[in-house]
Amino acid sequence: MIGIGGRTLKDYVPALVGLFPQIEIIAACDVDAAAEDRLAYELKKLGSTSRPRFFRDHKALLDEVQPDIAIVVTPHHTHVDVSKDLFQRGIPFIKEKPFALSLPQAYELADAVEKHDGHMRICVQRRYNPLYVRAKAALQEIGEVRHFDAVYQLSTDAYQAGWRAQSATSGGGAIIDMGYHIIDLLHWFFGMPSLVYASAAPKLIPSAAYDIEETVLSNLSYENGVTGTLRLSLCEASKEELIRIHGADGHIRLTKNSFERFDRSNTLVERVDGDRAVDSTSVLLVDVLDNLSNREVTRREVIDGVQITTTIESLYQSISQKSSVKTLNERTSDLCVEAGDRRRAAHSGSGNSVPLAEAATGVV
Repeated sequence: MIGIGGRTLKDYVPALVGLFPQIEIIAACDVDAAAEDRLAYELKKLGSTSRPRFFRDHKALLDEVQPDIAIVVTPHHTHVDVSKDLFQRGIPFIKEKPFALSLPQAYELADAVEKHDGHMRICVQRRYNPLYVRAKAALQEIGEVRHFDAVYQLSTDAYQAGWRAQSATSGGGAIIDMGYHIIDLLHWFFGMPSLVYASAAPKLIPSAAYDIEETVLSNLSYENGVTGTLRLSLCEASKEELIRIHGADGHIRLTKNSFERFDRSNTLVERVDGDRAVDSTSVLLVDVLDNLSNREVTRREVIDGVQITTTIESLYQSISQKSSVKTLNERTSDLCVEAGDRRRAAHSGSGNSVPLAEAATGVV
């Protein structure tokens, strides 16, 4: 495990302990020396007898330990370097979102997967949650999809200080950091949008030093005529996650706690409540183990990652330009072209050589 912060301790460690002996934690790494004690405490609390070796540097860990798989949960701006080291050593890994902080980074990771025949997965838990899996299947049951609206908001001040507060290290706020999971979900449901328009609300605290966007409202359009709205916010009074999808024969209402399907007359015909006992992280880990040698799974993961990064970049460009932006489908249509051609394509747009949110700095 590379990175022993709250996400690792809250989600990955319990999942890994629960999957023992199929998976054993043999080593951990964090730049914070106190993380070793936090990890030991969490393992003891869970009744685990594991005593993983602890390192302060991931390269030192990899020099002394040869794991079968790694989990990367570090600040966003460190992902590419850590990923490259794992690719070069032939170690499969799961990493936290986002896929990349810029489109050139996304193609750089795609190049590395191809060069080293690597295996990389992104932790997008909603794809492994039964409610969201049922919602995706139900898209076939509400007739031709016409439009949707999605809202994801939190009440948190975690973005106001530390590495998450600066776009140079986090990549951004409401869109690429908090909103990545919802954008991934919309890609899973509807594919890649062909046109986006986004605007950012003023900062909650105008005098504060953070430069990431907090609240964004966007319109998404698709080649098949589907249209939707997406509202993302880090700083509201309450937490909310809601997606409503309207089809010719009915509509779906989806939250983290329930799935509901209605017919054309607005009669509830199906309801599924969320099972709090379902651990999506454990389901993901098992899926990763089952597909370690499946190159098609990795290829699909890379294509999804590049496409989502393209959509995210387009949202930031729309904020900066104050206009609609066409997503550049030609960049993601074929990942089997020469690596040099991919890099040239990635650099062909404006603002691609810096973290995505920097193009929008000054208007949020």
